[in-house]
Amino acid sequence: MPKAKWYAVRVGRRPGVYANWADAEKQVRGYPGAVHKSFPHPQAAEGWLRSGQRHNPTVTTTSLSRHPSKQLVSHEDMESDISPVEIPKRNSVPIHLIRSDSLLGTGPDHTTSTEDPPLSAQQEEILRRILNGENYFFTGSAGTGKSVLLRAIIRSFKQREADEQDNAEDIWKRYLFGEDRNGPRTEVKRWKLGVTASTGMAGVNIGGSTVHSWAGIGLGELPAQKLYENILRNKITAKRWKSTGALIIDEVSMIDSKLFDKLEYIARKIRKDDRPFGGIQIILSGDFFQLPPVTKGHLNNCSFAFEALTWSQVIPRENMSSLTRVFRQKEDQFVNILESMRKGFIKPEDIEVLKGLKRSVQYPEGIEPVGLYPQKAEVAAINSARLEALETPLQVFSSFDIPGVNSHGYPLEAKQATDCLNKNTIWPQDLELKVGALVMLVTDGVLVNGSTGTIVDFMTLSEASSVNIHPAAGNYGSAPDPKVAWPVVEFIPSKHAIGKVAKRVVVPQMSVDVLNAAGRPEATRHQIPLILAWALTIHKSQGQTLERVKIDLNNIFVEGQTYVAISRAVSLDTLQLLNFSAHKVMAHSRVIEWAKPLEQEQKDEEEWDELLAGAELDF
Repeated sequence: MPKAKWYAVRVGRRPGVYANWADAEKQVRGYPGAVHKSFPHPQAAEGWLRSGQRHNPTVTTTSLSRHPSKQLVSHEDMESDISPVEIPKRNSVPIHLIRSDSLLGTGPDHTTSTEDPPLSAQQEEILRRILNGENYFFTGSAGTGKSVLLRAIIRSFKQREADEQDNAEDIWKRYLFGEDRNGPRTEVKRWKLGVTASTGMAGVNIGGSTVHSWAGIGLGELPAQKLYENILRNKITAKRWKSTGALIIDEVSMIDSKLFDKLEYIARKIRKDDRPFGGIQIILSGDFFQLPPVTKGHLNNCSFAFEALTWSQVIPRENMSSLTRVFRQKEDQFVNILESMRKGFIKPEDIEVLKGLKRSVQYPEGIEPVGLYPQKAEVAAINSARLEALETPLQVFSSFDIPGVNSHGYPLEAKQATDCLNKNTIWPQDLELKVGALVMLVTDGVLVNGSTGTIVDFMTLSEASSVNIHPAAGNYGSAPDPKVAWPVVEFIPSKHAIGKVAKRVVVPQMSVDVLNAAGRPEATRHQIPLILAWALTIHKSQGQTLERVKIDLNNIFVEGQTYVAISRAVSLDTLQLLNFSAHKVMAHSRVIEWAKPLEQEQKDEEEWDELLAGAELDF
């Protein structure tokens, strides 16, 4: 059996440690000045990248740290949108440690990798039209795969951008060797994709930034002409507007109409192109039936993006689709109840079903459900009280935050980086844990984001390995400190993971980035990716799939909140619902009115497709 090799890429398209040559080769093939080396195991590969790294743990209060490696000015730096002042001060790019089966094991008690499910026919058609260059808006109920489709779009664009870069380098080579007398040509960067969202957390979830940061508009409250003039003064931001081929805006439902019109105006002005958004391909995703935009602190005084003067010019009616296949819930009764709730009404018989869910649910493994509540103060009080009630010793893990650079290319100060991370991620600055604490995983890796379990012990990686407990996979950023006792979590087996999920895993320090508009870290946090899960705000639960959930609707205060909360659950059998009443099922009247034609067209189209399919079968 050949000896396994690991490959470290120090200078390339994406520096990191790779488990096979095929992945590493993509980072270095055709890349000027690429530096890479093979090693017999991942620790040696990472040590080569991060020589001289040290950690300073304490016993019960642990400060997590990572020391940046020597900075290298690469070909990528010279061609990027980053200002020269940033390059020597920029912290090194997090290592994406790709772990093989030889490291994790493949037995029944080991974890297996999770991947997105295959796209449905409807998702495939939307992807095809987007890759064909069309502006598009797709929506859908919670759990219909909007995020899955969005990730597929981003992957497709990145692959095509890499292919385009390879082609550009080949042109240079042919020119240098006299094979192409026409010389290198400047082409439109068709596949250069801006990945943004309306909020910081949504941006982190899709590997992008806020649309405000990407656009360089701050809060976006100034008049459009003034915002445009400010952008012109910043060469990095202006170049980004001019060179981008396509722009994703996720959670567009939380962007108001005035901001949408301002962005459209800026794009036309700065690109000197009278087409909608100056010719940038626009890809929008979100559900207007969920949480609405906040306008100057008032949730009820909002205007939606679809009410913008330029919306119909940017997104034609025929380029709007509502995803219809629900992946999260499998019970027809639950799916139908949620679809009614989404539109702000509920049948009398469904009211009785939901009122009947106030009973306590007993689970075989004895692990409690995640509690969802509308208000942050309520959540903090519940988690604090439940943790304090445990009689086991307290372990405190303090994050190590690394400042990066903002969208204008200026370095952040330490406090600014920490504030940025606290605002845009749910990874805690200080994580307090005890044996017996209910926790939730807040990153994707081998386990599903949103997996819940109980802390059963604290062990070093070697101690865990000696009893056949393996680490959860994820973006480590750097090798976890071997001296620190990390939490061991007994997770509930998840129906949503591919393969059998390990019952017990050790969860060491990993890293999360808040990216700036150029796709570089604005701030990086090294922390254990867990949060206390006795209580969680409804807002922070968006995008999560919770197999066991208890929801208290006592303080519901805005349209869509009840629907967002209940739609996190996968089944009526594992849902406990407190303080439910029909008047708490709310949807905005303007959203209902706007969506009617779209949903009717979608329904008619599906009925026609079913009729044609039936006719083909009869034939």
